[in-house]
Amino acid sequence: MCGIVGLVSSQPVARDLISGLSQLEYRGYDSAGIALAGPGFVVRKVVGCASDLAAALRLDETSGRAGIAHTRWATHGKAEQQNAHPHVYQGVAVVHNGIIENHAALRETLVAAGNTFLSQTDSEVVPHLIAEARAQGAAHIEAVQLACKQLHGAYAIAVLFADKPDTIIVARQGSPVLIGARSGVAAVASDTVALAGLCLRYTALEDGDIAVLSAEAVRIVGADGRDATRTWELVLDRERSAELDRFEHHTRREIAEQPVAVRSTDSLLRGQALPDALAAAQRLIVVACGSSLYAASTARGWIEKLSGLPVDIEIASEYRYREAPIQAGSVAVLVSQSGETADSLACLPLFRARGVPVVAVVNVAQSSIARAADVVWPTTAGRELGVAATKSFTAQLVALLRLGMAFSEAKDGDPAVRAMVAAGLAAAPQVCAETEELEPALAELACWIADENEALFIGRGAGAAIAGEAALKLKELSYIRAEAYAAGELKHGPIALIRPGSPVLVFAGSDSLVAKTVSNAEEVRARGAKVVAFTDADGAAAFNKVADTVLALPGRGVAHMFAQAVAQQLLAYHAALALGRNVDRPRNLAKSVTVE
Repeated sequence: MCGIVGLVSSQPVARDLISGLSQLEYRGYDSAGIALAGPGFVVRKVVGCASDLAAALRLDETSGRAGIAHTRWATHGKAEQQNAHPHVYQGVAVVHNGIIENHAALRETLVAAGNTFLSQTDSEVVPHLIAEARAQGAAHIEAVQLACKQLHGAYAIAVLFADKPDTIIVARQGSPVLIGARSGVAAVASDTVALAGLCLRYTALEDGDIAVLSAEAVRIVGADGRDATRTWELVLDRERSAELDRFEHHTRREIAEQPVAVRSTDSLLRGQALPDALAAAQRLIVVACGSSLYAASTARGWIEKLSGLPVDIEIASEYRYREAPIQAGSVAVLVSQSGETADSLACLPLFRARGVPVVAVVNVAQSSIARAADVVWPTTAGRELGVAATKSFTAQLVALLRLGMAFSEAKDGDPAVRAMVAAGLAAAPQVCAETEELEPALAELACWIADENEALFIGRGAGAAIAGEAALKLKELSYIRAEAYAAGELKHGPIALIRPGSPVLVFAGSDSLVAKTVSNAEEVRARGAKVVAFTDADGAAAFNKVADTVLALPGRGVAHMFAQAVAQQLLAYHAALALGRNVDRPRNLAKSVTVE
């Protein structure tokens, strides 16, 4: 999970590279580095972020007119300066996103041949292989091609040569990478956000492609060794950099932006019809990871109720390897905030091979998953700079419910159920805003949980899925060990976790399951747990006698799910504050998981 940006221009590129790198820090921020060529050859690396890298560069080192830069999330080797990219060997500098699976065997061979390595990364073998090919007389592009033939795994690499300071060579296999261009400028980046303001158009490399970038031209060579033509698109204007305004953290600002994100996504998708190939669906296979998985799980029951279709929720990292039978008439739904999630992206060829139509629920319309899908069903949450999903989660919930309504329309589902869901979505923005008014009470609960350093979340139906997201959010932001279970599973093992004073947080609206959930709350309280119920106004009466604290959230039914989502986000946020955590950039995490 790393970010690459490279630039060749008739002007010095260091400032633009640093700017582009800062836009990619959602992909990793434990270290950063840059290599500049022409005149001279400068390499700088830091443990830290783009601003730290800018501070490390002297003014007399910034005249290079070609350069590559990298922001890293560690996979092989600790977050240390020697493990930061670019990796350099004999005048060859390389930045890499992906994983070289056979790096250990390659390293062993290279060391036996007399090569010296400076890092613990898998990536460092790449410049060694390229330099070895150059030493044997291969031209620059040929050397990159020869090196790539020896690599197993996934990679997007950009290569800068000290002896060819007007050129960057880029290669892709498995890891998405983009090429940008305008008059007098060529660029490479992991995301269009790094190209905005630098280039007017971009194209995505395909697996096996090699691109040669110069200020005058971009040449792409396909896997067959022939010059290739790729489709170019316009680079959209960069969104205004999000400012914190009155908020201390981007995460808290993004929680507050949920009414707008929910309303915008709902407005965009309201009334959208499905293509005929999707309208005939007999089953939905929803594939996702992390918070996107919990958004799909939260919406699942309502999608089934709306459409009459069975909905399978699949963890992408498991599903891609399961070789599961796929029923005729299935439609795949890939849910990903970034549209670059590696495991979800890897499921696409599986569906393609079996003729399964793919719907992309993504927040980035120019992403890899969006480009490869048959139908894009977008969210419009805007950029989310906090690593933990907040407004993207609720926007995905809206999109999935609207997808269920579209299937309901196509299959003549119950109009009364559609009206109920539509009313809930219409109320959701206001419900999100009203839930924020409960922040003082949520902050007090968060301090208690921080002191206890544990939490158990339970619920039924959509409440169980929200409980899962709540536990994930608390772990991500505060590093507190948290568990989530369907409430009916407590007696099958998890109740053994209960001790006197254990925090147990229950998510339950006043639906047909509320009495059963109340019974589960009684079971844990009888064993000494302190129970907090997140419920609606009608559910509060049911929990008053069995919960130590009852938080009556706004909304009912569909709308209430959004209140629960906002409440658990604020709870996790304030627990993180109480423990002094880095809220926007939790340890070990990156915004977009682009490696397996």
